[in-house]
Amino acid sequence: MAWENWTTVTEFVFKGFTDRLDFQVTLFMLFLLIYVTTVIGNLSITAAVWLDSQLHAPMYFFLGHLSFLDLCYSSVVTPKMLLILLSERKTISFAGCFLQLYFYAAFATTECYLLAGMAYDRYVAICNPLRYPILMSKRVCVSLLAGSYAVGFFNSVVFTGFALRVSFCGPNVIDHFFCDGPPLSKLACSDTSLNQMLLFAFGGFNEVTTTSVILISYGHILFTILRTGSALGKAFGTCASHLVVVTIFYGTLIFMYLRPSSSYNLRRDKIVSVFYTVVTPMLNPFIYSLRNKELKNALKRTVGRMIISLPKCQKPLPKSELSSEKLNHRRSRAELVAWSVSYQSLSAAVAIGLIKLQMAEQNHTSAAEFVLKGLSDQGEVKAALFVLLLLIYTITLLGNAGIIVAIQGHPRLHTSMYFFLGSLSIVDICFSSVVAPRTLVNFLLEKKTISFAGCMGQTFFYIVFVTSECFLLAVMAYDRYVAICKPLLYSSVMTQRLCVGLVVGCYIGGVLNSIIQMTFIIRLPFCSSNVINHFFCDVPPLLALSCSSTYINEMILFSLAGVIELSTISAILVSYIFIFFAILRIRSVEGRQKAFSTCVSHLIVVTMLYGTTIFMYLRPSSSYSLNTDKVVSVFYTVVIPMLNPLIYSLRNKEMKDALRRTAERITVRL
Repeated sequence: MAWENWTTVTEFVFKGFTDRLDFQVTLFMLFLLIYVTTVIGNLSITAAVWLDSQLHAPMYFFLGHLSFLDLCYSSVVTPKMLLILLSERKTISFAGCFLQLYFYAAFATTECYLLAGMAYDRYVAICNPLRYPILMSKRVCVSLLAGSYAVGFFNSVVFTGFALRVSFCGPNVIDHFFCDGPPLSKLACSDTSLNQMLLFAFGGFNEVTTTSVILISYGHILFTILRTGSALGKAFGTCASHLVVVTIFYGTLIFMYLRPSSSYNLRRDKIVSVFYTVVTPMLNPFIYSLRNKELKNALKRTVGRMIISLPKCQKPLPKSELSSEKLNHRRSRAELVAWSVSYQSLSAAVAIGLIKLQMAEQNHTSAAEFVLKGLSDQGEVKAALFVLLLLIYTITLLGNAGIIVAIQGHPRLHTSMYFFLGSLSIVDICFSSVVAPRTLVNFLLEKKTISFAGCMGQTFFYIVFVTSECFLLAVMAYDRYVAICKPLLYSSVMTQRLCVGLVVGCYIGGVLNSIIQMTFIIRLPFCSSNVINHFFCDVPPLLALSCSSTYINEMILFSLAGVIELSTISAILVSYIFIFFAILRIRSVEGRQKAFSTCVSHLIVVTMLYGTTIFMYLRPSSSYSLNTDKVVSVFYTVVIPMLNPLIYSLRNKEMKDALRRTAERITVRL
């Protein structure tokens, strides 16, 4: 390349925000949450505008493209920033740095002109409403959009082209979190006055031009409203969101780039840059959707379309309708089972792909397999434990499968409460099957090995199902709250969409938590011992084998587990507080006992699961005792999935009757 003759720097190093690891992990979690919200919010608006015919108007045409632009704009900066927050070597190649600068400048300039185009659209809609369809035709809208992109990318080509002519032959540490113009100019070892003049000239021209269009448009809008009276006050309400976005975006850009280079303060500028590169793209969807009734309704309809074909949570049916509804329910249940199998297959594909990708990248992981130390080395103890765990696992499968079959085969159990209970039984079977079969096999083998991929896969699915169970128990508490505190609204509140949406949300939360944790676990080098002092691949014993610092992993484990435990426990506690006060208002003692009896089983399961998981994961790593932890792990991975069906069936007359009838049917067939 032409610039290589006088540029000796081949890569740059980002200084980032801080060198303290605890702050880096906190910032990572914060920015990850913001970026996920940005992606979901902007994709939702884009999908709603594209799919909903009621939003096929110029205003929403521009809004959809603004959301797409915000998504691209944020994705140029945020993913790399998240990566460098948790990397020891915060580098970016020379070409990668200037590509980031190029697309950042292109999308930022395009957004300025798009906001000006949106102001012109509001001017025509309010000041010339009768001519609006003619003036804002499809051709005009597409031309304004294409012109915004053309000017944005032309501006970026000129600016980046002159930036590449500057020589970088000295320090390569960028005091920033992405490749922006001012911090790059600080590293140049040649004259940058021409670049600063171009930045000021082009930036000034873009800002003055677009700001003038916006001010003139809103000046006409204001005079039109004052001239015609308050009838158009509602019309001006459609401009409020746009004005808020313009103020936020232009305020930060003018502060950053339209001032003398002598006034640059890179530490202060980093904070301002976070606002307009990370926070503003997240806020835009909320600003536009919260103040726009049409858009909110379109988003609801879009979400409704996505889950309209999923199976129902049905209310109890009268006897006359039971036989006629059996076939439909079985079909719905079959669809749910098929969806669950597909979802688990997709999760497996994600896990395997993640493992293969990371194994390909990490040549420093020398452990091709791990050795599980197990629970005991004594022959007679191993035999007794094998028989005991085999008995427990068999009871787990029979008990949970019995509950699933009973709920499927008895229409009287086709309610939201039993829908969630059946889903809990499915999770318990999967949760136990991730750990128990491998543990049983290891009791009979002399060499208790597990491959690297197998170990990571076991950890992945273990985290998925234990997290999903935590969220599902919180959902079941909410179901009991609605049933006891709002009995007349129960069937209308716990609808088909809400029931299935809550269960799907539990699985999604489990998969996301597992992907985040596994991404950082797989990057660890395991180059010393490969003996895991446990009976399955749990996170703490795996971290103990790493030959590098696991501080970041421990912080992520503590942070994610803390957020999940606190959020779900808070939902459970709030639900039961309302339930407690609702029960106190019931006058009859029998009514109180009947209302509270439906919650006792759930409370027992919650206490057992949360007590053991909090003990295991929400404590400092210095207090880990792997021998003690193995005993506790047996309880919540093997024993609790066995106890859950017993707890729910022994205290529930309807469930006991359904299980008895199911057993009789099987006996008759045999």
